[in-house]
Amino acid sequence: MSKKTLWTLALVLAALSAAVWWNGQRAAPAAASAAGGRLLPGVDLATVRAVALETSAATTRLAQVDGVWCVTEKGDCPADVRRLRNLIQALDETDGAQVADESADRLAEFGLAADGAEAPLRIALEHAAGRTTLSLGKTRAPRRGDEYWGPPAGRYARVDEGPVLLLKDDVPGADADPAQWWDRALLEIEPEDVRKVEAASAGETVAVERGGDGTLALAAAGEGEELDAPAAERLFGALRGLRADEILKPEESEGMFGDAATYAAETEGATYRIEIGAAQEGRGNGRPVRIEATGDVPAATAKKLAGRAFLVPPYLADALVAQRAALVRTTEPAPAETNAEEAESLPEPPPIPDATAPAEADQGADAGS
Repeated sequence: MSKKTLWTLALVLAALSAAVWWNGQRAAPAAASAAGGRLLPGVDLATVRAVALETSAATTRLAQVDGVWCVTEKGDCPADVRRLRNLIQALDETDGAQVADESADRLAEFGLAADGAEAPLRIALEHAAGRTTLSLGKTRAPRRGDEYWGPPAGRYARVDEGPVLLLKDDVPGADADPAQWWDRALLEIEPEDVRKVEAASAGETVAVERGGDGTLALAAAGEGEELDAPAAERLFGALRGLRADEILKPEESEGMFGDAATYAAETEGATYRIEIGAAQEGRGNGRPVRIEATGDVPAATAKKLAGRAFLVPPYLADALVAQRAALVRTTEPAPAETNAEEAESLPEPPPIPDATAPAEADQGADAGS
């Protein structure tokens, strides 16, 4: 082979090597930004204004309405902000992803194809810079021998149209079911913040007030009536941690409040009036509850309660229902004391016989005999 031919081949190889190197350099930044660093490097998660989670079976959209995070599919009922915060934090802290398929031409293999039975869970974030979609695909099958003792399997993911990534951990809280996202906490009022409670049930009404020293007293107590302090404390604590299992549809709750019991509580700046319907046998004996809140009520609480009826677990709903007999004890009146004037007007008692007199008379009779 001539020297000229060798030089020609060397130049061709050099050109090919340069082309391969240049293509690699063009692909490297995209892969580097997705792998080894933050999962969403181009997203300022502090500016997220809406989140949509979608699968082939369910969709949940979370967005701010009048400054309150709400669930669109639940009639703009306020969202569970703690759960949303945990999801955003998990996305922010997810890093160290590995590139599993840079070409992204085998999406179905990783559960990331847009269509089909194994379509991914998509999390779309609307933020200051635009819209970013994270797709979560299959969980990686553990290697043989690692099924029980190995590290977590990880999960395949893809950011927008980027490469297929392998996350070392799953994203906690990622669920497209709207039932998982609305805030089930109805009221969180500490007992010491309640000033008065009035409960009505079965035609009877009982009211309990908190005095300036913090003690509870029966309002309009009758003669001989005393308050059962432990029962009253339980009644005042009924609004601490009151939560619901379901939001009832208007058409199904319409007939649930006939002969309802009521519970009214007053705090420093607000009043809460609660209707409690009968237990629903076919729904775990939960009881329907409607709450009317007036006064200085947090915006999210007012938005959640207004116009809605909820199904509340029986052990929480029953604590709102109080009968007078369970709160009031009747004591027997103490015997009246006799004063000095009454004592003077009473007749004198007969004299008490001398116990020794009969004995002396008997002795005299014995001596005479």
